[in-house]
Amino acid sequence: MFTPPALDRLIREFSSLPGIGRKSARRLAYHVLGQPLERVHEVASALVEARERIRPCSICFQFTESDPCPVCSSPRRDRTRLCVVEKASDLESFEASGAYKGLYHVLGGTLSPLDGIGPKELHIPELLARAREGVQEVVLALGSSPEADSTVLLIDRMLGELDVKRTRLARGIPVGSDLEFIDEITMLRAFEGRVEL
Repeated sequence: MFTPPALDRLIREFSSLPGIGRKSARRLAYHVLGQPLERVHEVASALVEARERIRPCSICFQFTESDPCPVCSSPRRDRTRLCVVEKASDLESFEASGAYKGLYHVLGGTLSPLDGIGPKELHIPELLARAREGVQEVVLALGSSPEADSTVLLIDRMLGELDVKRTRLARGIPVGSDLEFIDEITMLRAFEGRVEL
C-alpha cells in the first residue's frame, strides 16, 4: 500500500514517542489528518510553546515555567523531607495522593551502564548537597526495576555519611511499573508503608 511521504513521516514521528507503537502511531496520524487545519495548528503551537517555556527547576529539576518551581518556592512545604524520584512525571502521583508535603528531587533517570547512564549523568551531586541543608529524611521513591534498586543502593551508600534518615517506598507498587501510572490509593499506601534503609 502506498503511503504518502508526509504521512509516513508523521507516523514515524508519533512512533518515536514512548509507549506508542506503529499501529497507535498510524491511528494518531489518521486522526490528525481528520482534524480541521486550525486544530492541528493549535496542537502544534502547544507543543512548541511547551518546549520553549518549560524548563527544569534549578533546585529540584522538575519541569516548570518559573524558577524556582512552585513547590521549591512554597513556604508551606516541609523542608526537612526530600522525596527523590526518577523523572518529573512521578511527582504528579505524589501530589494527587496528598500524602506528601515535603520537597522533591528529580534524578533524571536511574543507573543503566548498558545505556551509558552512570552516577555522573544523574542529579546525585545536587541531591547530596541538598541533603546537607537541614534535611532530616530522604525518601527514595524510585520504581522497582533492577536499575532503580541499584540507584537506591548507591544513593543510600552515599547518604550514609550524613545524619539523615533514609526511607524507601513500601513494595505495594508492582514490579516493573512506572510511578506515573500508579493510582492514588496505591501511591498513598506505598508512601505510608515506606521502610527505613
